[in-house]
Amino acid sequence: MARAQRISNEQLREANDRAVTEGAAARKALRAKDRAKGEKTASEYLRAIDEAAAKTRHNARHLLPVKEGCVVIFSDAHFWPGYTSNANLALLKLLPQLRPYALINNGDSFDGASISRYPRIGWDQKPTVKQEVEVNKERLSEIEAAAPNALRIWNLGNHDARFETFLAAKAPEFQGVGGFHLKDHFPSWIPAWSTWIGDEVIVKHRMRGGMYSAANNVLRGGRSIATGHDHALWAKALTNYNGTMWGIDAGTLADVWGPQFKDYTEDNVVDWQSGFVILHFQNGRFNGPEIVHALPDGRVIFRGRTLDITQLQKVSV
Repeated sequence: MARAQRISNEQLREANDRAVTEGAAARKALRAKDRAKGEKTASEYLRAIDEAAAKTRHNARHLLPVKEGCVVIFSDAHFWPGYTSNANLALLKLLPQLRPYALINNGDSFDGASISRYPRIGWDQKPTVKQEVEVNKERLSEIEAAAPNALRIWNLGNHDARFETFLAAKAPEFQGVGGFHLKDHFPSWIPAWSTWIGDEVIVKHRMRGGMYSAANNVLRGGRSIATGHDHALWAKALTNYNGTMWGIDAGTLADVWGPQFKDYTEDNVVDWQSGFVILHFQNGRFNGPEIVHALPDGRVIFRGRTLDITQLQKVSV
């Protein structure tokens, strides 16, 4: 009886070893399949875009393939005339090193301060729409020059929408006239409401609100999701039976105490963080986010080290 029991245990171990080996082989085959999927040629990518047109929700989404390398997200820049933030300078310094295959402006680089639905605060001075468009062209052209080979996408934010919302309300007769869309002024950036990177990551300006919006976005959306809007800069990993996904808040490219927020915040404490996010991809899979912090004390932290941006002249107002 004891001998029969020993044989049974040995058979069980052998069966278990075979299952482990077969499982490893199946996972290897799946990774190879995912890698092949992520390494489509340009023509295959364009064909896939045509086939997936129905999934883009009337061109609201831009479908971005997974490639070897990284995608850089900067959000809520609120570009302001005569002023360049430390996070912006750090972005310009790091882009040639990172060599991203795509850049995502995740909304609200245009502030629209003078056309806000909210009234003026006292006699505060706000830039004109013309000044804001010009400073956006200047800052975005610098970013383009720092990553000349990157695909450029602009996910529309609520502040960006002020441009067309104001014109549609005040001059509806001019619908369709050139220049009345914000995108008309930035032809090198692909407009979208959201960017979908492969099957794993969605990037959009905003989704859920609140302190834990990054985590709640993942719980709601079922994928890794990167958003902006609330100016927080952090990432939360969430794991379930489907694996690990990331909820990412992309922060603000502006300085937390920048001039564009002076009267708006009434000099109150704000739980905002300046910086930007790097998404890493390898073998057709999302490897997670990396965060670059621009701290209020002037330091920029990248991979645990202080980044020297002193050679990049900063203009203050």
